[in-house]
Amino acid sequence: MTKLETLNQRLLSLFGDTVRVSAALGVLTLEVSPAQYMQVCVTLRDNPHLGFESCIDLCGVDYSAYGNDVNEGPRFGVVLHLLSYKHNWRLRVRTFADDVDLPVVASLVDGWPGGNWYEREASDFFRLLFEGQPDLRRLLPD
Repeated sequence: MTKLETLNQRLLSLFGDTVRVSAALGVLTLEVSPAQYMQVCVTLRDNPHLGFESCIDLCGVDYSAYGNDVNEGPRFGVVLHLLSYKHNWRLRVRTFADDVDLPVVASLVDGWPGGNWYEREASDFFRLLFEGQPDLRRLLPD
C-alpha cells in the first residue's frame, strides 16, 4: 500500500462520510464543512496516526470564477496545507465560508501559531474573518 493510500484509509476510518477526500498531483485533499473545520484540524494534529504537526500554508480562495469554470457553489474558501514530519506526508484541507457577505471560518492559530500570518493575509486579500483570531490587523496599508 502506498503512503497516499495509507493516509486516505486513515482519514476515512477516522472521519467516515462526514468529509470528502480526493487526490490530485500526489496530494490528498480533505474537504470539510466549516462547522467541523476546527475539530477535524485538531484531530489531524493530535492523532498519533496522522500527526500533522506543521501548518505550512493557509490561503483564501475566491471560487467565483476559479479556473475556466463559473462556480455554482460557495464563493470563499480556505485552503490549509499540513505536513507530518513523523509520517512524511502532506495534506490539503479545504473548507468554505457559509456566508458570502460575511465569510467566517474558525481560526487555527491556537493549534498552529505560525498560521497567524497566513490568516491575516487571507483576511487582508479576501476579507475573510477568522473566528478566534487574536490579531487581524491589516498587513497592507490602506
